Amino acid sequence: MRHFDISRLAQRATANGPSGIDRVDLAYLQWLRTLGPVRYLVHGVAGFSKIDHGEGEAFTDALATAWQGRKGGLPPERVRHLRDSSIRLRAAGKWRERRRGLDEITRVENLQDLCRPELLEKLDLLDASAGVGTYRIDPSWRTNSKAGCYFGVSHAMLGRTAFVSALARQSRLKRVFFIHDTIPCDFPEYCRALEGHRHLLRLRNAFRYGTHLVANSDYTANRIEHWRRLLDAPQRPVAVVPIGVDEGLMAHKQPASLTVGDGRPYFVVLGTIEPRKNHLMLLQVWRHFAETLPAGEIPRLLVIGRRGWENEVVFRMLDRCDSLKPHVVEMNAVGDEQLWPLLRGARAMLFPSFVEGWGMPMVEALTLGVPVIASDIPAFREAGVGIPDLLPPLEGGAWGQAVLDYTSPGSEARAAQLALLTRYRPPTWSEHFAKLLDWLGPESLGVGKSHGHERH
Repeated sequence: MRHFDISRLAQRATANGPSGIDRVDLAYLQWLRTLGPVRYLVHGVAGFSKIDHGEGEAFTDALATAWQGRKGGLPPERVRHLRDSSIRLRAAGKWRERRRGLDEITRVENLQDLCRPELLEKLDLLDASAGVGTYRIDPSWRTNSKAGCYFGVSHAMLGRTAFVSALARQSRLKRVFFIHDTIPCDFPEYCRALEGHRHLLRLRNAFRYGTHLVANSDYTANRIEHWRRLLDAPQRPVAVVPIGVDEGLMAHKQPASLTVGDGRPYFVVLGTIEPRKNHLMLLQVWRHFAETLPAGEIPRLLVIGRRGWENEVVFRMLDRCDSLKPHVVEMNAVGDEQLWPLLRGARAMLFPSFVEGWGMPMVEALTLGVPVIASDIPAFREAGVGIPDLLPPLEGGAWGQAVLDYTSPGSEARAAQLALLTRYRPPTWSEHFAKLLDWLGPESLGVGKSHGHERH
């Protein structure tokens, strides 16, 4: 039997479009539905419950339609009942403040120090569901009667120790957790306060209560192993399976006739506007263009993505920098049907991140035949398979030169990358799930072996 946690999808359902993790979450759910009935679960601070099968199916169909760009996210009233227990997280801060020993954890700035045995058990104090009354467990999960596979594709459930420990009571159930990255532990400076502490709790719970882990890259798998050793945690089998490309993307591979504004060449940077994405460097490059070049020679920059956190300097530049306004366009809510043509018409995608676990937007751009200029970091060397031009993320001068070069119709560097792109073969979801099915065993998912070779 196939059990799937829809908690993150329910929380994100009202958004205008999916994030990268949302896309993976929904792709897994859609794949499992092709194998047979899915049993839906939702968790929160107070407990976890199973969702009626028909209601879960209707929710999934409605969400997939909404996120395909045909309309905005689902209306709040459509998912409120699925989110009730999770919404109680809003009161969790009051509980945390009263918890004994929490201050001792939050004062520890070096996350490696939290891996000491005397502090490890106290990590549960970061879990808003720990020690708050009785954690409600759906009656059908109170006995050791479940078999098959449980899939937790987002990181959301791993911070709920009471939830994953309840799952672990089912000894015949494979518990498959997708670890997208270890960035909050490796680079806590790029994340919200205490996010590194919380992610360490998630990793500990993955090792403690999971049976199988999935990573999106060798880089992520190596970082998972690094933290497993620091935590002195038991080894778990880890499958490295690159994220697939959405089939809907293929319809946009044809040359685009799209123009933006006055028709000047343009570049795209795609992703949440957060510190590690390094938007600040690009904005400084464009401000230098505005100060040194005629306006007609400056390409446009499309900044596509919602505003994130702790990035006030970037937000102020976008809002107040008059020299940028003729050349930089911020687009916060862009559905797929608008995004793919915009990307297809760009001179290149720019991806200057300081760190990533994979590079989904990079792979999508390469699939469309769009050149990429990106940071020279391990995940991008892996995802780009030698095609993008990779530059140090802090060398704004080099980025500026590359942008102006790619703007030119006779750019040799851009032509060379376009030639490489003719041989590019993107990872597919069919390959992803076929490998996963073979690894987990078709019998654990309730399907015949031949099903693993079908197209999903």
